[in-house]
Formats: sequence, C-alpha cells, structure tokens
Amino acid sequence: METVEARILRRILPTEDEEARLREVVRDLMSRLSERIAARGLDAKPILVGSVAKGTHLRETEIDMFVAFPPDLPREALEKEGLALGDILERPVRMFAEHPYSRGWYHGSEVEIVPCYRITEATQRLSAVDRTPLHVDYVLGHLAEGQGNEVRLLKAWAEGIGVYGAEAKIRGFSGYLCELLVLKHVTFRGVLDTATSWRAGLTIEFERPATRAFPEPLVVVDPVDGNRNVASAVSAEQMAAFAHAAREYLARPSERFFFPRPSKPKTVTQLRVLLKTRGTRLVLVTMPAPDLTEDVVYPQVRKAHRSVLDLLDREGFVVLHSASSVEGGEVVLVFEFETFELPKVQVHAGPPAWVKNSEDFLRKWTSSRRRMAGPYLRGDRWFVEVERESTTAADLLKRELRSLSLGRDLDRVARRGLRVRVDADAVRAAYAGVLTTFYDKRFPWER
Repeated sequence: METVEARILRRILPTEDEEARLREVVRDLMSRLSERIAARGLDAKPILVGSVAKGTHLRETEIDMFVAFPPDLPREALEKEGLALGDILERPVRMFAEHPYSRGWYHGSEVEIVPCYRITEATQRLSAVDRTPLHVDYVLGHLAEGQGNEVRLLKAWAEGIGVYGAEAKIRGFSGYLCELLVLKHVTFRGVLDTATSWRAGLTIEFERPATRAFPEPLVVVDPVDGNRNVASAVSAEQMAAFAHAAREYLARPSERFFFPRPSKPKTVTQLRVLLKTRGTRLVLVTMPAPDLTEDVVYPQVRKAHRSVLDLLDREGFVVLHSASSVEGGEVVLVFEFETFELPKVQVHAGPPAWVKNSEDFLRKWTSSRRRMAGPYLRGDRWFVEVERESTTAADLLKRELRSLSLGRDLDRVARRGLRVRVDADAVRAAYAGVLTTFYDKRFPWER
C-alpha cells in the first residue's frame, strides 16, 4: 500500500520539465551577473545558494543568488554594488535587512540577489549572511543519496502545520534547520520520532560543539559556526506545536498535515452570534501598518501587544485571550475580556504606618479629588479608596494607548491612525479573517 509520504512526494517534487527550466534560468542568471560584474570592473563572484543549490527545493521555488565580494571592500561599496547588480531583475524591489538586497523576477522565477563577503571560515564573517555559502558546502558534503527528498517532506510538513520559516512573523523552522534535522536523524520520520520527546532546553550538536550558552528553547548548533544557534528564531510555542504535530502524524498519518484545508472566514453575522454565545467583550486596536519589511514590523507589533496587556493587567482588567497580526495594511491587536468593566471605586495601597513617607501618602490622598474613602489602616498599612479613572477596558485604552511605548515605527503611525473598536464595531467584514482565526483554536490539520 502506498504511503502518505509517497503520495506527497508526487505533489511536491519538481517535475523533470520544471527542473530543466530552473537549471536554464540559473545558468542564464549567473551568466548575466558575471557579465554585469565584469562590466563594472568588480572583484566578485555569483554563488547559487539556498534549497536550489542543495537539491532540497519544492515546486515553484525561488532562486537565491549571492554575490561574494572580497572582505576588504568597504560595507558602503558592497551595498551600493550589490543593489546595482539587482537591476538585472524584472520589477526589482530593494529590501533592507542587515544590509540591502534585491528581490524581483527573472524569466518567470522569483529571485533574490544578495551581496555578501567572501569567506572560508565562519570566524571571518563580516555580516550575518556571509556564512550562507558555507552552509551550502556543508549540506552538500553530508547529504546522502535520497535524503534530499526527506528534507522536502519535512519542509512541506512544517509548512502545512504552520511552523515553517524563521522570519519574525512565523518564528519557526528555517530551510537550513530542516536540512540539519534530517542530517542528524536521517529521515523525515526519524526527525518526527525524535521530536515526540523534545523538551525546552534541548541542544543538538554536530562536529562543532557550542562555544557559548544559548537562551532559546531549541538549540541546534551551526556545524560551521559554534557561536550560532540555527534554531534561534524558533519560539517555545512553535517548538511545542512541532512536537505535538509529530505525535499526531505518527499516530494517524494524513495528507492534511502537508496540505490542510484553508480556513474559511466566518460571516459578520456568525461572528456576532459567536461573541454573544461566549458572553465576553471584544476590543480591536488598529493602526496603519508601517511600510517596512515584516521582519522589522512584527517585533514591534509583539512589543505593542505586550505593552497593552501589561497596561490592562496593571489596571485590573482580565484578558481571556489575545492576539496580534498585520492584515490588509493594518496592525490589528485583538483582546477578548473575561473582566471588561470594573466598579467606580478602586482600593489603592500605601506604605506601612511607621514608614517615614507615610505622611506624604496621607497628605496626597486626603486632598485628592479622586478620594472616595480613607485613608485608613488595614493591619499596619495605609489604604485609600479612590475613583477609578477608567471603568471599562475600552475607555482605558482610548485614554492611555498613545502614551505607551509601542515600538519606534508604531508610535509614529499610532499618532495619526489609532482606533479602538468594541464589540459590534469590532466585528466587521474587514476583520472577519482575523477574528475567524482568533476564535478557531484548531490546528491546521484538524480543520
């Protein structure tokens, strides 16, 4: 009987025609780059990297092309010349990470052209991407015949369960990490078998041991650089999701893990019924998304999310569930409340009676217009009952949000476009997808 993996490979493996076209595009791209490099009088060399170079790519893959410059070239010149080479692409877009690179199209294939420094040892690196050609050499030197397909299965499976990608939006498993896991555990199922017993704090090493301690929940020491954790992007939640999905898949293998059903947004009516059925209150905080890469925006979105949660907690409002995302050109923070409204009176604790500054506390609150009762002693400590400035979570957010530190770029957009939407005003067609995901706690393969 044919296995699930055999059926999946037929769906994810590039066809012979696709492989032939890809090889032709790569040859032509390298030739064009070499011509452009020579025409500009540069000491540089194009290097194919990524999954295409290693034979671990899936269908409709992008091409990653690095251009290696000598280490003594100033960073400013590397960036300038690297971006100029990207002009050979169709519809080139300049991207800004640690240093700029270009993304565009070439003969129907999506391509990235990334400048880097030419090194032979990781200790020589001058920028974060310089190790990438060394990664290609390592994988090609250790990947056994047939293991490329095992990597492909792991990548497709990780993508299907929602944990594929090291970018800030996903905080999951990069392609290189998937390759290393297969090298360590031989097969796709070997990786999953091992993952069922993963625990936070796990360290996986190859020939080079770690040269320092790493704080992340999953540590996979880069075999070309003992100072780097290849799994540094993996969050504790994504690591746990990987382990749970591994147990579920091994118990009941299914193509759903690789190709889950797409989530269908609920209608506004359905969402409003759901909100009423749950008996909770809902608040959406929205603002325009800055025109920046996701790797820049998402850390700020998470910072804003934490700042709002901290504010709500300090003021006594209880959040049942919350989430954050960037959708439709907007940053969207979602909060479902267990305690949305609080009484007008609030107890405020002061110092013990014998502390020297207790007199300051008494003077302040005795003359305060917010005082409703007290100050009085409870045990040896002063307390005062005061009028709460905001009795609902929505009022608190409208009053305090702009004073929070949301992140450099979010602070800027919040000043001109911050909105706080409550209940029916929050349940709109524009946010149906966000709210459907928010309420649907199922894993992708369970849909």
